[in-house]
Amino acid sequence: MRLTCLVDDNSGTANPLHSISKAPGNFLAEHGLSILIETDRGKKVLLDTGSSKETFQHNLELVGLRPKDIDLVFISHGHYDHLGALPVLLREGVPVHTHPLTFQGRRFVETSGVRKEIGPSAELLSLLKENPPVYDDRPKELVTDVSTSGEVFRRTDFEKPVSFLIERNGETAQDIIKEEQALYLSTRNGLVVLTGCGHPGIVNILTQAQMSTGRKLLMAAGGFHMWKADADVLLKTMDGVKRTGVSKVAPMHCTGFAATKTFSDRFPGFLLLGAGCSMEL
Repeated sequence: MRLTCLVDDNSGTANPLHSISKAPGNFLAEHGLSILIETDRGKKVLLDTGSSKETFQHNLELVGLRPKDIDLVFISHGHYDHLGALPVLLREGVPVHTHPLTFQGRRFVETSGVRKEIGPSAELLSLLKENPPVYDDRPKELVTDVSTSGEVFRRTDFEKPVSFLIERNGETAQDIIKEEQALYLSTRNGLVVLTGCGHPGIVNILTQAQMSTGRKLLMAAGGFHMWKADADVLLKTMDGVKRTGVSKVAPMHCTGFAATKTFSDRFPGFLLLGAGCSMEL
């Protein structure tokens, strides 16, 4: 199985020591995430699509693929930085899988009293009416060795989304991003857990993976959404992740510099992945 980061906040570099390679070319970075999974049976599964069509298509071309080469797309949750190139894939007839609540309601983030809409575009919502996704909130195998986590149970008291709002039926409420799910990749060396933003909490996500599968956790990779986390939350998160016994961590996207550095300091299996980076699992 091969993992390739197509879109991330940073453009990555090769690291032969950790078996991380990088395709030639000038990969673009943007605030968003898209990870390509190529299974041993030749299936190409995409986790999320970054923030923009331009960056996604540019980087996809650099790895020698076209949108129609993708077998299916899994959307982790309904924020713009994971939905940008989804219209391109829908127009190519690529099947989409996600939670029933992913495209329900208007999404906002509020900072210093200013609200910014961060949900799907009008173009995307229109296309979804013509090309409805497969909706499921339960664990599900997408293809052999690639499964969804199902809805994540919130166990910790320190991993709570803040500043997010949702408007449904004319009412606005705090948004806990209930729909966000992770992907589980089954490898001969253990389970790989991929997260979009990790809004349910990386400790919650890994704990659920461990409890529901009984598998050894090989790696956690993706957004851990800790860019605003204070020192106390950082330390509780590090302790919680360590207790799961995961061997490798690859914080990406919205994890933030301070949290990424803390992971690199505390985990011998720390990996730095960015746009264009690939690794065999």
